[in-house]
Amino acid sequence: MIPIEDIRKNYEKFDDATILKIISGAKDLRKDVVDLLNDEIRKRGLDTELIEFVTIETDFYEGSERQHLVDEIKSSVCTCCGNNSELHGYTFNTIISYLVWYNHDQNLQIICSDCAKSLRLKSMLTTLALGWWSRPGILATPATLISDLIEIMQKEKYSERVISHFIDENTGSIRRMEKAKSSLTTILKSFNQKKVESAE
Repeated sequence: MIPIEDIRKNYEKFDDATILKIISGAKDLRKDVVDLLNDEIRKRGLDTELIEFVTIETDFYEGSERQHLVDEIKSSVCTCCGNNSELHGYTFNTIISYLVWYNHDQNLQIICSDCAKSLRLKSMLTTLALGWWSRPGILATPATLISDLIEIMQKEKYSERVISHFIDENTGSIRRMEKAKSSLTTILKSFNQKKVESAE
């Protein structure tokens, strides 16, 4: 762990543009660094709304407040089908090979079980049909299919991980949503549309 005094000296050397980049990723900072960052914003005379942004982004959900949010997420409307069925977190992996390399598409989604079954079947069948056609794909395809089967058997465990990831990555957005007294649906929809793609 980098000593706080070393971080302070570095912040003093940085230009405003670099400080703004650090602010945009404030949720990844430890608490003492957050306090230091807010002090730096004040010293530079930057917009005080930046302090509010940092405070909201790092006001993480814990304890009973976090559990209440988890319950609210699970009881939200499914952004895939619009039904009010209980939501769970899922990870969908798809491997597609192209002779000498392959793409690994990974989607994290918080949706109802009916929609999840459809997406799971689609991703596994695509991987089964198109994942083998490269040398690295020969290894990645069975590993991915086995991983998917394990997730199906341990649904609740993996669901907790995805929902926890959603909360931690969207803390600021959720806090602002609460302040505006709006719905979680928009944030969930945006989360469900994101895709992590890695080409191998």
